[in-house]
Amino acid sequence: MSGTKDTLEALIDADELYHSAPCGYCSLSLKGEILKVNRTLLTWLKSDEKLVGNKFTMLLPKGGQMHFEMFFLPMVSMEGRVKELSYELICNDGSSIPILLAANTIIGENGKIKAINVAITDSSERRLYEKELLKAKNFAEREQKRLEFMADLAHEMIWTANSTGRINYFNARFCEYFNCGKQETRTSFFLAKVHPEELRGLLGGWRKSQSSGGEFNQLIRLRNQDSNYEWHQLKASRFVFGDDDQTSWFGSCLNVNEHIGALKKKDEFINIASHELRTPITSLKAILQLLQRMKTEGSERMAGLIDKANHNVGRVTEMIDDLLNASQLNEGQLKLNKKSFNLSEMIGSCVHHIRIEDNYKITTIGDATVSVLADEGRIEQVLSNFITNAIKYAPESYHIKIRITPRSGFVQVAVTDEGPGIPAEKLPYLFDRYYQVNTSGGRYSGLGLGLFICAEIVRQHGGDIGAESVVGKGSTFWFTLPV
Repeated sequence: MSGTKDTLEALIDADELYHSAPCGYCSLSLKGEILKVNRTLLTWLKSDEKLVGNKFTMLLPKGGQMHFEMFFLPMVSMEGRVKELSYELICNDGSSIPILLAANTIIGENGKIKAINVAITDSSERRLYEKELLKAKNFAEREQKRLEFMADLAHEMIWTANSTGRINYFNARFCEYFNCGKQETRTSFFLAKVHPEELRGLLGGWRKSQSSGGEFNQLIRLRNQDSNYEWHQLKASRFVFGDDDQTSWFGSCLNVNEHIGALKKKDEFINIASHELRTPITSLKAILQLLQRMKTEGSERMAGLIDKANHNVGRVTEMIDDLLNASQLNEGQLKLNKKSFNLSEMIGSCVHHIRIEDNYKITTIGDATVSVLADEGRIEQVLSNFITNAIKYAPESYHIKIRITPRSGFVQVAVTDEGPGIPAEKLPYLFDRYYQVNTSGGRYSGLGLGLFICAEIVRQHGGDIGAESVVGKGSTFWFTLPV
């Protein structure tokens, strides 16, 4: 053990370490006179002179000299140490070096201060870094003000939220609409303005978007400063900041009250017109049924005309029913008469009643024991729409498959054809109101309401609906229901 200690003492030259240290060292008297200085400090000063005996303040500019005498020396004398003070060091060639001074005292046997040891650190790089940091901060603040200025000019409400979903910014339009100050960005303040009927759905949709990272899009009513509720389209998208995985949400809230009002008036007109059209069509159907019974076997032309008239009356009736259903859905007046029934049996009955030509084959596969609590008539309406669409849009698909698949608390019913398929860019819009797919063979007649009605029926049952397709291989339309 003694040999190791002797070896270390031989290797370590304390005086050499002092003089060649990466920072400057010096020892001062209580009056600030230099007692000892290392080579590193002399190199920084570009000086070969012996500084011993001179005042340390001679190395500082006038402001630094005053601060050193009035603050540094009294502080180190009273507290016995100084952590870090910033000064400028004047070199022999007139240049200067930004430095940080740290010091502690050496206490003699009598308990009094013998000397002050000072460590001097070159803070040039630190100063440069701080300068660049300040520059970046100022630039970021200017950009933020510029973006906020642009956001304040927008007609819609612009907002942001942090990764946890807490709102942290609203633009001037928000303050104007709710008559509040810009500091009022609490999430609770906004939620208090949401119509109670939409609040639960809003929170559920927001949590779902946060967990999945997907876009948020919801129609809600907000109470304005006059305490009146108006419809708004609320949207948000997640933004990830670089590689650090920090996220933020950027959103907008557009007032669509006039648009919703116009749609409501249109639906009211359609509802009234549909009811008015039902009366003459019902009478026309009765007359055609009477003519059907009166026709003679020899009157083939008359029979053909009656059949065509019946077919066209049926088409008009279907379109009127679609218009009425769409209007009821929009007003939230669609009533569901739920009861428990076996899905497989309902599908068998539905297929039996659908008019199809002999060369079409419909097969049902999957779990035949599944029962659901739902409106059997409405679910049959959805299934009928899927099957008739498969026949209409895929006329050369002679085999249609219906599959029943249980899925953790839900059951999925899928209708698959082997037709031409649907382009991927059109799939997201299939269940929109009035949307119709343009095909190479032209546009099929109809109002584009069938799938929209199906989607609303399924959603009111608490299920989901969708479509998958590969061009040239066929399409699958599916819906789910709670078991």
